[in-house]
Amino acid sequence: MIALLYFFIALICTFAGAITGMGGGVVIKPVLDLLGDFDTASIGALSSITVLAMSLTTFARQVGKKRQTSIAKLIVLGISSAGGGVLGQYIFDLMTKGATNGHTIKIIQNSILLFLIVCIFFYMLFREKIKPLHLQNYVFYILVGLLLGVLSSFLGIGGGPLNVAILMLLFAMEIKEATFASIVTIMFAQIAKVVTILVSGGFGGYDLSMLPYMVIAGVLGGLIGSFVGKKISGKFTAVAFNIMQIAVMIICVINIITNSIALD
Repeated sequence: MIALLYFFIALICTFAGAITGMGGGVVIKPVLDLLGDFDTASIGALSSITVLAMSLTTFARQVGKKRQTSIAKLIVLGISSAGGGVLGQYIFDLMTKGATNGHTIKIIQNSILLFLIVCIFFYMLFREKIKPLHLQNYVFYILVGLLLGVLSSFLGIGGGPLNVAILMLLFAMEIKEATFASIVTIMFAQIAKVVTILVSGGFGGYDLSMLPYMVIAGVLGGLIGSFVGKKISGKFTAVAFNIMQIAVMIICVINIITNSIALD
């Protein structure tokens, strides 16, 4: 029964994540925190690997389509996010070793995520009044990739909502173009995170009992989401994006409160 629960959580989240570019991890991570069945490190690994499965599937289905952003720039963005992913995992490991319990880490992660989601939510509401910057220099793609990779890996969320908003604001991408670019950064960052874990000691200390069910769901979510994403309008994508953000905000607030109570 619990395997079925985790399967459907991963399926619904990655389906929505593939459509909106949010990756799914932005919902999976706080939901697993809320359920409380696993420690912080295991939750991060479960979320990251599931999101990686979804992003690889979505990328494979969309890579051949014509795009306004050059493949070269997307690759630079992706490789930079991989570097950020390594750094983000290193920061997470340091904090995990220094924290007295997992509740403190969960409060920090959920607080950062809540702050980011609130900022992005208001940006998306008023983006028509905010002029994008149209940055084209490769240096900006490197810096943005590093930032998104660090946040993606440290928070264990994939980084989707932040990715989409920043890509639209700095590089003047349309939401569907930003959605694909977001999937690229998520994919590279999560590959880097998984490789970093393997190199630094492997998954022996992680509880990955639900991983097979979640990975299968992640692949299915990526397939279904990428198919549906081609059929819907950019306006509907934006609405779905905002609905997911509201859901994440509510879950983050609940997590912060419950983990704060557990510390007392």
